[in-house]
Amino acid sequence: MTINCGAIPENLLESELFGHVRGAFTGAVNNKMGRFQAANGGTLFLDEIGEMPLSLQVKILRALQERVVTRVGDNNAENVDIRVVAATNRDLEAEIKVGRFREDLYYRLNVVHLHLPPLRDRGDDVVVLSRYMVGRYAPEYGGRVKGLTPNAMAAIKRHRWPGNIRELENRVKKAVVMADKALLGPEDLDLSPDDLPPILPLADAKDRFQRDYINEILTLNHGNRTKTARDLGVDPRTIFRHLEKEEGGTVEGPDIES
Repeated sequence: MTINCGAIPENLLESELFGHVRGAFTGAVNNKMGRFQAANGGTLFLDEIGEMPLSLQVKILRALQERVVTRVGDNNAENVDIRVVAATNRDLEAEIKVGRFREDLYYRLNVVHLHLPPLRDRGDDVVVLSRYMVGRYAPEYGGRVKGLTPNAMAAIKRHRWPGNIRELENRVKKAVVMADKALLGPEDLDLSPDDLPPILPLADAKDRFQRDYINEILTLNHGNRTKTARDLGVDPRTIFRHLEKEEGGTVEGPDIES
């Protein structure tokens, strides 16, 4: 049983979750079972849990802790025994700090945590997903498309995909419908070379990685250059030269470790 907490208006969400009795509000002409009751003995998936208003978060917490729910307009509690799976694209710890998500509900839900990285951090997965979508939607929409060109696959891997899976699906669907050829190219997916991040020469990429990595270890060591050099297995002068480049001047004096 699935419910999208961000797609249902707040004034209807409580009824959708917990049900209502006849006459509870205008339009409630019959008793209605909520998703919690319907999922009794099974699993309820709360998608976009981060969009849920605070007033309903309290009632969700009660349902999880006490395993009871009350329909809108009713005084009788009903027992429910369900497993809840929740998903969100929000940083709930940040939402807690600004008062938009209850900390007690967060820890009640966050028993087993699964982090799904964005498409841009999934390597070749985005190409696998693209091929799957082409194979799925081409027959559905009656298109001629059979696959992707090598240039299309390279463009897909380089694109940052700010809209994640929904953006990918939208672009593939549009390309399948509009294309008049067997293989989709970058232009069919609206992936212009100008929109893609540049490919760095290998030497520049190595320099960038080394610079960023040294800065990361320096931060971990609170700026201690001697310890950073020891951790990285390099001569301390390497770290001094790195800092001279970063700061555009001369770095003087050794670190003194306590």
